[in-house]
Amino acid sequence: MDRVSITATSFLDYALGGQRGRVQVVNAQRSIYRAEELRGRAFYQPIRHALREAVGAEEPAKVLDAAVRSATRQGQARAFEEIAEGFLPWLRRQRAVAVPVTSGSWSLGELDLSVRPDLGLRGRDGSTMAVLAYFKEPVLTREVAMIGVRIMQQSLGPDVRAVVLDTRRGKHFSWTARTNAQNLDALIAGEVAGYVTHWRLVA
Repeated sequence: MDRVSITATSFLDYALGGQRGRVQVVNAQRSIYRAEELRGRAFYQPIRHALREAVGAEEPAKVLDAAVRSATRQGQARAFEEIAEGFLPWLRRQRAVAVPVTSGSWSLGELDLSVRPDLGLRGRDGSTMAVLAYFKEPVLTREVAMIGVRIMQQSLGPDVRAVVLDTRRGKHFSWTARTNAQNLDALIAGEVAGYVTHWRLVA
């Protein structure tokens, strides 16, 4: 049987879907991944590029404003405005500069994830931060965000600080001393099993 291959952000969307919403999430994702272009990812692609450009720009607000004004699809302008409103204050607080970060991959059971950080930042303390950006309207919970953090940790290595950023709220999540790795790994294993099962059943 073929393995299931998706992105880490798609997996987070599934984990955030709740008991009733997960089947619908997988159904929608199957349609997207079967298409020639990832239409769901393309919706946020302009603002994703703008965030990367804004990190190194003298006036990041102008970069994001240009992305808002260039929106053409229904709902894009409002979504991009909310993302800009959350991201800009967060970026100012980081006082970081853009640096390159590598992508990675992660596998468990029959699921393969591609892990592609949206941003690489070097903070004031010299550490490198790999940022996976979440763009959707539903609020990203800490439990789901930490799934992303853990997967990034394991796929990108110890030299970067793994961060998942809820762009609309300007709130990021990262590893802390209180994080229980064993419990988190058990949670991820359950989500993986659920995703693969749902993927097979909605085929």
